[in-house]
Amino acid sequence: MISDLEAITALESACFPPAEAAGKDAFSMRLQTFPQCFWLLERDGQLSAMIGGMTTDQPDLCDAMYEGTSLYAEHGNWLMLFGVATRPEVQHQGLASKLMRQVIEDTQKRGSLGIVLTCKEELLPFYASFGFVNEGVSGSVHGGAVWYQMRLDFLACLERCILQGEETHFYLHGRRVLLYGWEQCDGFVLNIVDAAGEIIWQTVPASREQCAEAFRAYMKNQ
Repeated sequence: MISDLEAITALESACFPPAEAAGKDAFSMRLQTFPQCFWLLERDGQLSAMIGGMTTDQPDLCDAMYEGTSLYAEHGNWLMLFGVATRPEVQHQGLASKLMRQVIEDTQKRGSLGIVLTCKEELLPFYASFGFVNEGVSGSVHGGAVWYQMRLDFLACLERCILQGEETHFYLHGRRVLLYGWEQCDGFVLNIVDAAGEIIWQTVPASREQCAEAFRAYMKNQ
């Protein structure tokens, strides 16, 4: 990964103004400390898109995270994303979206609680399309810009699926499982099953709200 340092630095400078772009020294520090928090996508032998960040137990993204590694935690509960970049000449071709979906899946597999990022107002709809929720103006003053903090809380997303009656896959102890439910005459029943269809967990018939509460309690003990 450190072999990509020059390409990463060049892509960053092509996508962000100088006041916001991380430099070569910052990327060198990050790549040597938490290379697993970088996702790169190449096209035609060129680095075309990247997403980078840091895992931490801190729930909110702060400017100190850009400046050093003191808040890094290898098995931290949250992935903080510092930047999403696509080479200008290949933007609007779905590369960043493809990479973001991979980031979300990999972060779920790790057992993290979710992902946090900051973005400018015009990008709020883009990140909302992946399930990120706008939490308002961030305390970050990085680069002198106004940033909005957005959070993708995996458990909250699953609870919304329960309440809306939608089935969805997620990762439990590194295994991909299916969460689904159905209405019976005596209430809603919620199931978690593995790839072989074996039931891992099931609720008694209740309301969807009660099933969501039971699911949250179950997940907190995992």
